[in-house]
Amino acid sequence: MEQMTVAGHSEPIPTSPVAARLLNERLETAREKRGDEAAENLERLVGERIGALLEGGMPSIDFATMRSIVDFVETPEEEDTASGLGRTVRGIREKLSQRGGPVGG
Repeated sequence: MEQMTVAGHSEPIPTSPVAARLLNERLETAREKRGDEAAENLERLVGERIGALLEGGMPSIDFATMRSIVDFVETPEEEDTASGLGRTVRGIREKLSQRGGPVGG
C-alpha cells in the first residue's frame, strides 16, 4: 500500500499503486481535455468520496474502488436528457458507489 494525498480529504489515503496511477491518469486526462479547473474539481470530488468511504470503515482504496469512484464522479448529471434506461443505470451506479462496490463495466 502507498499513501497518497487528494484534495477534498485532509489525511493521507492508503491506496494500492494501481489505484493511485488510475487517479493520476484520470486527472491528467481531465486537465488536458477540460482544463485545470475541471481536474481540480474532479480531484476534490474524488477526495470527498474517498473520505466518506474511509470514515465508513473501508481500510484502503484498491483499483476497483478507485475506478468506481472516478467513473461515478465523472458521470455527467444530464438527467433531463437521459432516457429512462439511462436514469435507471445512473441510479444503480449511485447506489453501488454509496455502498463502496465496483461500478462500471
